[in-house]
Formats: sequence, structure tokens, C-alpha cells
Amino acid sequence: MQGGSKENNTRRWTPEDKTRIVMESLTTNITVAELCRKYNLNPHVFYNWKQKFIEGGKIALSSGSSKDNINKDLEIENEHLKKIIGEQTIAIDAFKKMLETGRKG
Repeated sequence: MQGGSKENNTRRWTPEDKTRIVMESLTTNITVAELCRKYNLNPHVFYNWKQKFIEGGKIALSSGSSKDNINKDLEIENEHLKKIIGEQTIAIDAFKKMLETGRKG
């Protein structure tokens, strides 16, 4: 068999293996049952891979607006986190100064 290594009867499939198997199902006349037997694969696992594969394709082929929205959301979150870091830095500096004056006095 090709693909990942066996560990306690569990197979670790690489992303390339998953893509190759899903593509094989889409480009040949082999049935899902035959494909799953060929690779000793649970049909439920195969259908999950196929669904993720198709969803990824839909996102990749979309007009780009969802990617733009994701980037904008990430930028907003990034700015929010930078603000929090700045506030925490100011608070830490204030505590350090309080500790220093407490030790001197």
C-alpha cells in the first residue's frame, strides 16, 4: 500500500495522498466501495476528504470576496491585539515604577 505509515492500525495519510485518492474517485469509473477497499479506507473518512476537497475548491474559485473578508477580519483582530499589547506594556511599566519607588522608600 502507498501513503502514510501504520500506527496501531491507524493510517496517517498525507495531504497529497488524500488529494490523489479523491482525484482518483473523480477521474475514474471506480466505485467508492472499490476505492475504499483498494486503500483500506473507511468510506466515512473518504467522504469527509471529498467534502473538504470540494469546499476548498469552491473557496478557491469564489470571486475572492471571502478571502478579502478574511484578510480584513485578520487585520482588525491584529490591530485589536496590538492595542491590548500596548495597554499591557503601559500597565507593566507602571507596576515596575511602583515597585522601584517602593523599594527605595
